[in-house]
Amino acid sequence: MILKNKPRIFLYKLNSHYSSNVYNCGKWIDGIKIRELEEKIKKFLAIKYVILTNSGTSALLAAYWVLKNEYKTLNVDPYTFPATYQPAKLLNYKMNFIRTILKNNVIFPKNGLNIITHLFGQPNALLARTEGAPFIEDACQSFGAKYKGKRVGTFGKIGCFSFYPTKSFHTNGHGGAVVTNNQDYYERLKIFIESGRLNGKMTEKIALNLRMDEIKAEFLLYELEDYERKVACQRQIAKNFKSLIAGEQPFLEEDENSYHIFSVFNMLIKKRNEFRKYMSNKGIETIIYYNDGILPAREKFKYLDLTSSIVAIPCRWNLTDREISRIKNALKGWFV
Repeated sequence: MILKNKPRIFLYKLNSHYSSNVYNCGKWIDGIKIRELEEKIKKFLAIKYVILTNSGTSALLAAYWVLKNEYKTLNVDPYTFPATYQPAKLLNYKMNFIRTILKNNVIFPKNGLNIITHLFGQPNALLARTEGAPFIEDACQSFGAKYKGKRVGTFGKIGCFSFYPTKSFHTNGHGGAVVTNNQDYYERLKIFIESGRLNGKMTEKIALNLRMDEIKAEFLLYELEDYERKVACQRQIAKNFKSLIAGEQPFLEEDENSYHIFSVFNMLIKKRNEFRKYMSNKGIETIIYYNDGILPAREKFKYLDLTSSIVAIPCRWNLTDREISRIKNALKGWFV
């Protein structure tokens, strides 16, 4: 049955009561909001060093730049947004594509640099199998997720975050951060991201301007105040939805060691096209996140089990009670 005259429920809905003081005062760059946000993220993540960037991609580029003399090869699962590894290709790293997602027998490479990507708000189980191998983390979708009580993005040599508007913790446009506990990495990251400057002094090092602006930082400070409550709300909604879904759903799983923030509520559905049509008729948006379009051509066949069945439904903290009820009833109608 097609529902008429009911508002459609979208996967993403951005709204905020934020009002900018920074915009009105004209202090748009290099101000106190940047420093304040960096300090608050340090505390939130329990990490020594934080540098804000103008995107998650810029954070990854900076990480690969700092490590390029130590490593020439990047071991990466390509089932991710390509920005995870494209900056490394730009810097002439050799790509070694390895499927790790939903694989229990992965041998973590000791040669080259590894990147662990925490997709959809879920801590990556590879954290338990690193065995001393060098790695960085792409935690762009998972700010606040935890493994064994520790925030993802803080386990490897360097961690990278995105604050793009589709992320659970987001700014009013593009934004990101790179974090580390290593002082040498921090200083080199700082120079590369901030036009060659360190502690206010210009160096002769190769550098770019990848900085965040004050207005974006001000918005993130506003969002951070209430972020953990929003995540708790999102987790409760996800729990309600999960109870109605039959079969194993690996992207929704948690164990005693993991804390999932459900930035994307992804399911594997065999009859995906029928399911999407069914949900659309109920006025509920679904998205294929990701299809095989994000994969290198020679890797596509390895992921058919995912790309043929994965589908996301709305699961966000600002769903109304009525919207939650409609989604629950739709899930019951499909699975029960």
